[in-house]
Amino acid sequence: MSNEKNDENLFELVWLGNSSDKALSEINFTHEFTNNYQLKEYIIDKSDSSIIVILSESISFDITSLVECPQICAIYNEKLVCLYCLPRMISSAETYMKNKQQEIKKKSNQSCLSKILSIVRKYWFLIGLLLSILMAYIFPNVGKTGGYIRSEWTVKYGCIIFIFFLNGLSIVTRQLAKEVLHIRLHIFVQIYSLIIFPFLVYGLSLLLAKTSMNKTLIFGIIIMASMPPTISGSVIMTKNALGNEYAALLNAILSSVLGTFLSPAVIFLFMKNSIFDFLSKTSNTQHGLNYSHVIKNLCLTILLPLFIGQMIHLLWTKKIIYIREKFHFAELNSLALLIVVWSVFSTVFSTGSFQTIQKIDLLILIFINGGIYILFSLLIIIIARLPIRHWQFSEKDTVAIMFCGVMKNLGMGIPLINALHDNTNQYISDLLPLPLIIYHTEQLLIGTIQVTLLKHWIEKKFNKPTQTLKHNTYVQSNNEDELKTDESETINVAC
Repeated sequence: MSNEKNDENLFELVWLGNSSDKALSEINFTHEFTNNYQLKEYIIDKSDSSIIVILSESISFDITSLVECPQICAIYNEKLVCLYCLPRMISSAETYMKNKQQEIKKKSNQSCLSKILSIVRKYWFLIGLLLSILMAYIFPNVGKTGGYIRSEWTVKYGCIIFIFFLNGLSIVTRQLAKEVLHIRLHIFVQIYSLIIFPFLVYGLSLLLAKTSMNKTLIFGIIIMASMPPTISGSVIMTKNALGNEYAALLNAILSSVLGTFLSPAVIFLFMKNSIFDFLSKTSNTQHGLNYSHVIKNLCLTILLPLFIGQMIHLLWTKKIIYIREKFHFAELNSLALLIVVWSVFSTVFSTGSFQTIQKIDLLILIFINGGIYILFSLLIIIIARLPIRHWQFSEKDTVAIMFCGVMKNLGMGIPLINALHDNTNQYISDLLPLPLIIYHTEQLLIGTIQVTLLKHWIEKKFNKPTQTLKHNTYVQSNNEDELKTDESETINVAC
């Protein structure tokens, strides 16, 4: 061991070649030189040094010119193949370079592992989504309705209540006071998300109904469009894109409350169309559609746990904030949602409902959902940024408006579908959530790209120079401080 340490301290390792050509990025070189003359100037004052040179393949010159320098005891190429070595230093140089090769291999493995872990941390929900579907396919009898764990109670009620209870615990309502009076923004988001979005998608669905596409999937698209935005998703995306996160939080909460009553009403209205008569006849009532039954279920599974969680937060704010950070409420929320998805797919696979769907219908559904998300994102941004006096919203507000306007809540969609049909027709109950699950996945993928683009847009706006230097110095300083504050708040937030 002592010999290895002596070997490590015996040599100086230098690079000869262009820095852009340096293939051995894992090695920390003592010095780097681009040509032979720089190296020779360096070793003039290094009479007592032992130098090993790593030679770039892009450098072409006579090696004998380096051999003449007694300080250079060995020369290696980029592949660490020895080109020259002083006879008395062969053993020490070989030992030294073997240690370097092991160091490169170890760092390479660590780098590869760290990249994999980084990808897993960033996209763990999407990976978990695929795993939950795979587990549902392999073991459908565990999570299916009426299965070993009685998921119709433990998951479809237990997990949903848990999700909204955590949401209630996590909401910091005291920070929303400054956004309450931003009434114009709130009205615009609520109308767009809960009225404009579903009615336009309903029109698109009527066109799709004229094709051979599965009618249950088509109405699943309508249900998806009628959902309010997800609270955690819209706030996190807005925050990461440096948007107005408090406006996003307030509108996501408001949409969840309004959506509990408005979303079922809009869906019931759409169900009255004769095209979707089969849904009315199989709904969970003795007398057709029953709005009060749906509202009762949603209030018990969504509003009540949300309210209880918020009351607990207000009573013991500091303790709840500590517990929230300690036990990672956001991740627990997403994990519970994955369990819900697993249960849905377990039932789908166990009943064979997937076998009744044509593959082309699923492919079309994926493209339609992605197109809907992108189209409605662009539409709401264009409307929010219309250059009309007293209308145009700021960049930060526009980011919040966009995410709250187009993201949809999977956690609310599942209990709503359960309240509508509640296993009276297993085939319909299995297929209706699929468009919402697919849309939820796509909004995460596309939203990640949007975060990068919107963040660049915000940063560009705040760093834009103005004409008046004195005024600009003050304004830009304030903007940069605000930007840095926002960035520091997003460091530990997963996308």
